[in-house]
Amino acid sequence: MAYRAASIANEFLDLAGQAGRKITQIEIQKLTYFAHGWNLALTQQPLIGELIEPWRYGPVVRTLYESFRKFGSDPITEKAVSWGMAPNGKFGYETPSIQSENLAADLYARALVRNVWEKYGSLAPFKLVEITHLPDSPWKKAFDRKQTYIKNEDIRAYFESLMVTAQNG
Repeated sequence: MAYRAASIANEFLDLAGQAGRKITQIEIQKLTYFAHGWNLALTQQPLIGELIEPWRYGPVVRTLYESFRKFGSDPITEKAVSWGMAPNGKFGYETPSIQSENLAADLYARALVRNVWEKYGSLAPFKLVEITHLPDSPWKKAFDRKQTYIKNEDIRAYFESLMVTAQNG
């Protein structure tokens, strides 16, 4: 099951808060992208249901951009919200979480997000951008080809190659 990007982003915001850190829009976008990529490589399934776009500073999930745009380049100080059916059965805004979406899979998804946080969470925002801009990256290919979206197949193949490199080296 694919999660809403907001659920994954909110998990990263929780982890940042636990670490006493604030993170920016650039960081939340890249961390969510990395979690999605590693999930594709490990399970062959998307972690998030939204499409990822190749923007100038790297991969962007538009719904996350819309949720956090008011912060600009400042640290994000509140969680993402979504418009939809709230847990109380009423239509309105909610703050989505991994647990509220899929209780059976939340332990795996939360562990994946935690592992991505441990690997990438301490990196500076523009270091994350640099990683997404590597010559063979899915972002680079999509951006250079002026594609509207970064294909999940390209993301999966790229992260699988990173997995093989890590295993061999």
